[in-house]
Amino acid sequence: MAMTSSTMTDGASEYRDPKRAVAYWLFVCAAMIFAMVVIGGITRLTESGLSIVEWRPVAGTLPPLTDVEWQRAFDQYRQIDQYKLLNAGMTLAEFKTIFFWEWFHRLWGRLIGLVFALPFLWFLWTGAVRGKLALKLAGIFALGGLQGFVGWWMVTSGLREAMVAVSHIRLAAHLGLALIIHLLVLWVAFDLLRGHQFLHALEAGGVIWHYW
Repeated sequence: MAMTSSTMTDGASEYRDPKRAVAYWLFVCAAMIFAMVVIGGITRLTESGLSIVEWRPVAGTLPPLTDVEWQRAFDQYRQIDQYKLLNAGMTLAEFKTIFFWEWFHRLWGRLIGLVFALPFLWFLWTGAVRGKLALKLAGIFALGGLQGFVGWWMVTSGLREAMVAVSHIRLAAHLGLALIIHLLVLWVAFDLLRGHQFLHALEAGGVIWHYW
């Protein structure tokens, strides 16, 4: 069946809709946040969270690249009680395994920040995001920054004397804030798609039962 000019125009308009583009970007961010929770769970289960004992937001992006740097990181870890009480005798090769998960966890957090911040600035510049929507997204970005501080606050609880793991309360706060951010991102994304054919298709398929 041939498409009418009206149908083609409606499809093109839908494709160029800035709200839809912003919503899809937010879905990508939400997926990355969900992956972050999974990576955090692996980090917890492998007891890797205390393998990096310092917080370097910029310099810590790269892992140790030389034998000297690896030995320095290992020596730092051997000073804390988790090593002394649980992992005494651990080899450098074993340390590299737990180091990887904590480093990857932090790296993924930085990537989420970039994936959120750069498109957000672009959408602000192009006018696709403005007014209340801009304030909502700026608030979510601020919560993301707070999450980084909460994560380090959690880690410091496990670096104290006679501690072999992080505080359960601080861990719950870290996880809880991640879930809040995840839900807020999805809330804004679905709100932008309200009335779009995409959202109607999800509702018809039973993916969404109630929204607002």
